[in-house]
Amino acid sequence: MDRKLLAAERIHKRDKLDQPADGENLCKEQKEEENLVKILAATVGHYFPEFNAWLKQISDPREQEAIDFTRETQIWTGIILFLTKRGARKKISDEMRTKEFCENLKALSGQENLERVAHGDAVNYAYMRFKEEEFELLLVKMMRRLLRVRALEKYRLLGRYYTIAIDATGVYSFDYKHCEQCLMREDKKGNKKWYHFKLQASLVTWDGLCLPMASEWIENEAKFNKQDCEIRAFYRLIEKLRKLYRQLPMCILLDGLYAGEPQFKALEEKRMEWVVVFKEGAMPEVFDWTMKWKAEYGLENVLVKKERKEIGVRNKRTHQERLMRNKPWHQTRIVERERIYTWMQGIKHWNNQRRYNLLTCKEKEDGRINCDYIWLVSNGLLLCRETVEELSEKGGRCRWKQENEGFNTQKNGGYGLEHCYCRDPSAMKIWNRVLEIAYFISQLITRGSLVAKEIYGSVINIAHRMFEHFRYFNFKKTSLRRRIQIRLGWNTS
Repeated sequence: MDRKLLAAERIHKRDKLDQPADGENLCKEQKEEENLVKILAATVGHYFPEFNAWLKQISDPREQEAIDFTRETQIWTGIILFLTKRGARKKISDEMRTKEFCENLKALSGQENLERVAHGDAVNYAYMRFKEEEFELLLVKMMRRLLRVRALEKYRLLGRYYTIAIDATGVYSFDYKHCEQCLMREDKKGNKKWYHFKLQASLVTWDGLCLPMASEWIENEAKFNKQDCEIRAFYRLIEKLRKLYRQLPMCILLDGLYAGEPQFKALEEKRMEWVVVFKEGAMPEVFDWTMKWKAEYGLENVLVKKERKEIGVRNKRTHQERLMRNKPWHQTRIVERERIYTWMQGIKHWNNQRRYNLLTCKEKEDGRINCDYIWLVSNGLLLCRETVEELSEKGGRCRWKQENEGFNTQKNGGYGLEHCYCRDPSAMKIWNRVLEIAYFISQLITRGSLVAKEIYGSVINIAHRMFEHFRYFNFKKTSLRRRIQIRLGWNTS
């Protein structure tokens, strides 16, 4: 039989199976798929039972009697767009306007008279009239709720501090002057580009969670003599953090750019502990002095940790094996990993400005150096033999979670962080806030115990299957809240 006819026959059989006429005759994949929007509703209802009430508190200047879509519906549409990783606003109009999708959106948003899904331009029209600071406050309410119910209690550093990484990333770039707040760069050839950068503060954990807490846009004011920069935004951000989370014990994780006495004093004024990457170029005199002092007086401050781990080794297939469709032959090998921690506390500098606490971590794998870190640690973290390993593994090294699980996932994992969903300066930032809210919820879903990880395998598969569920299956939200328990812990890094 012709190959095309065979393919058409398989598609016809699959379409027959996909018809949800009889619930008992559904195939196994559909029964698994049917749980995904329920899991979304259960997760949001469990962690944020007042989520729709928070959405209703967002000010809406539109004429309420004339609109067809409430603010809750419009915001939920944007959240679903990012949760299912569609990557563009046009996907709302092209792929999300089915009858089943409308019913699911109605159940989540609570708009009883919803008859269709809004066009992507209608969603953007609403976002152009909302206020960006109210969306940041919504994100703060979500984080406060998690902290209040002690969902992140096991991630405290030294049993007390929450580890918060602060770093900047480029969000949007243009070949023309987009707005008055754009930062401008000019290369040696005279070519100009305009950018929007953002300084992000996220609560990071040793097993890969990266939950946005607050952010500050690095942008110019209406009148300025010098362009805005990351250091200026840093002072504004830590002031905002302490204002939003007044009693929260924080340990701030920073890169080498922030290794400086003014930054240390600003953190101490805000009652924040810190672990900062220490490089020779940041504070040359202090670096030479502290390293010399440690080499002379800190010879006994050494802790060595060894472990043996079995890892997989994948062998490349030969051309003949590929022709024969032979599966690759997998092997395992034992890796000997060694971590060497050194530290020195209370190093007094010659200028008497500060006593520095130095922490280093060198990791070797089969005799080869994988990484070699040096950090400066604040006095409140009590650097000693009992705490040196935790401060390194669950403190300083967690700063990279902001880069990998944070920015890299949002840029390359389907969220489209660098995609400009709207060119309006205000709506552009609101789309970014909605992305952060969706990313926050997505981590709670993918790492929660309600998801059958062995079925979906990866986070991107969960997003794609969730989108299929939104399009082809109806979900009805029950009026009665049933108490459930969700455990966080699936490491997707």
